[in-house]
Amino acid sequence: MEMFLAPNGERIAAPDGRIMTFGLDEEDNKLVKSALPTKNYELFVTDVPTDLIAISAAAVIINVSALDTDSRGMIFDYYTELGANMDETVFWIGCPKPPHPLRVRFKCYEYFPQLAKNLKYHLLAAHRKVKKSKEFSKKMADCLMILSFIRLKPGIRTQELADKLEVSVRTVQRYISTLQAAGEWIEYDTAKKGWRLQFGISVLFGDHLEDE
Repeated sequence: MEMFLAPNGERIAAPDGRIMTFGLDEEDNKLVKSALPTKNYELFVTDVPTDLIAISAAAVIINVSALDTDSRGMIFDYYTELGANMDETVFWIGCPKPPHPLRVRFKCYEYFPQLAKNLKYHLLAAHRKVKKSKEFSKKMADCLMILSFIRLKPGIRTQELADKLEVSVRTVQRYISTLQAAGEWIEYDTAKKGWRLQFGISVLFGDHLEDE
């Protein structure tokens, strides 16, 4: 469980993740709660259809019979627009089934007991999927931060970058190699013993387009 500093100065705990359910009865929700991926996960039970797309969760379990036609259409439109970029796992219980393009992304079951047989496994897989996505996003953000620091402070040293991002020196070197492979003209300044952009130009920041 991560700790965050609130605006009032208090430290608050944030759960590792969330599993959301819609339209399940009390006993089904108890079963979902007992199958949460980690002890620091939380179960969020909602009866508001818009919560299903407005609130982030590692997995969403939807009893279709509790949705009206408009709400089903809203969910279909949302996930169709997301396409393959959806991070959460959607468990679709009952009929009508989602449109064919979504059936390859949703996990569809006729009845909740079919999902309940391996519920712990499915929720753990959903947790791992979201965790992997978050780790990728963190790495991407760190790469962009390194590029920004080098651009703003030519000659910045590896250790300083590591301290700013709270990662290892080896990780910084790996991220710089990734940026170089992506086309950024990052080079090592032997005089300053630090990193700089060749000609002060970043491809990502569009510096090479300024004179066009």
